[in-house]
Amino acid sequence: MNSLGLFLKKKSHGRQRYKKIVYQHAIKDLRRRFVMLAAIIVIHSIAMVFFEDLNWWQAFWLTMTSASTTGYGDISAATFWGQLTTIVLIYGLGITLLAQIASDYVELRLIQRDMRVKGKMEWSTMRDHLLIINTPALHTERYLKLLITQISNTPELEDTPIQILTPHFPDGLPEELREMGVVHHTGDATEPGKLESAGVDKAKYIIVLSPDSQNDHSDSIVFDTLHRVHETGASAFLLAEAVNDLNRDRFRKAGANAVIRPIRAYPEMLVRSLIAPGTEQVLENLFRYQGDHTVRIDVNLSNVTWAEIVTRLIQENIGTALGYENEFGDIVTHPDTHASITARSLIVLVGDDTNLPSGSKIKALF
Repeated sequence: MNSLGLFLKKKSHGRQRYKKIVYQHAIKDLRRRFVMLAAIIVIHSIAMVFFEDLNWWQAFWLTMTSASTTGYGDISAATFWGQLTTIVLIYGLGITLLAQIASDYVELRLIQRDMRVKGKMEWSTMRDHLLIINTPALHTERYLKLLITQISNTPELEDTPIQILTPHFPDGLPEELREMGVVHHTGDATEPGKLESAGVDKAKYIIVLSPDSQNDHSDSIVFDTLHRVHETGASAFLLAEAVNDLNRDRFRKAGANAVIRPIRAYPEMLVRSLIAPGTEQVLENLFRYQGDHTVRIDVNLSNVTWAEIVTRLIQENIGTALGYENEFGDIVTHPDTHASITARSLIVLVGDDTNLPSGSKIKALF
């Protein structure tokens, strides 16, 4: 990072510390004034008992109606000392304190709102949430929108609160993400205390994203984060992204329950691996030619049940039928088992070492 970047970062951190100090002072001032007001109410109530010969409830009622400037007039101070005490304690101090308390409360709420928007609040009440650690360096907002939308549309996750721990939104999350109910905590997961501030020990799911899907160095950041999560004793389901496949075993040993490549165009893969662990390996293989992969076999079949096709392909050690192209050119996936179909081609999941037969040989099987 250049000198200007360091200066701006230090300046930003300075503003953040200042905001936190102001917030802490505002809370202390509010508490102190509440204590002072309570003391004035108690002292004035005692004075009304002795000077005005009221019972305790009447004394308290008179104190509160006077301090709140309601002034019903049903009870009032009649003696000189009672009136003087009311003037000094209530009119001179109590009402002023109430005004200061109201002002402090409004200021505190404004500070809280600013801290919440900018990710400075600790979400201590959040439980069983999904914590997303890190954000992609490129097309950040677009990817997060796709990911959050997919999470929200998944029945198993639709009611799960979502929090993002990232340093990339110091001025607040984009409005579109906030409207989706997402909250965030500003900071780097590798900084001391940041994981705890994000409630990592209370999360149900934790996703550790790769900051840069094209740079192997991102795996070092993810690896460090996994260790830090493990040290907190978090029991959440932990999913991590690995740029380099050679790091997958290291990630699993560091506590990851599932490891997936950072495929930014398809956040659905990441979500599926949360609710159905193990599917990420199958889905990833569909995107490459090595290992298990999908092929299209052109073959004309008619009046054959889907069950017969699937069974025969497995028996002949060809592969697993996933779908077919019908006579209208539509791709049909997972048809009814006993449906009689007409196909122009089959979509089949095959192994890397499979000797793929021709369409005529497959047709001869039926």
